[in-house]
Amino acid sequence: MNYIDIFNIKHENARVINTKGDFNRIFIIEDKNGVRYTCLKPDAKRMPKTSSHFKTLNSKLAPINYLTPYFTGKRTK
Repeated sequence: MNYIDIFNIKHENARVINTKGDFNRIFIIEDKNGVRYTCLKPDAKRMPKTSSHFKTLNSKLAPINYLTPYFTGKRTK
C-alpha cells in the first residue's frame, strides 16, 4: 500500500505495523528496508485542551536522514 507520513512524504509498498489500541491520532508504517514512519490517521481527534487538530508538516522540515540511511536522491511527495 501507499501511505503519506507526517512530513507529507509518500511511501510506496509500505505496510501498517499493528498498533491497534496504542495510538489515537497516528499509525506506524514500515517500508521494505524495515524503516518505520509515523502517519496521521485521517480522523485524528483534537489535541486535549486546544482547539487545533493534528496536521501534517512540510517535507522540508524532515530530518536529513529521515527516509533511510541509504537515501541519496530527492525527497518525493
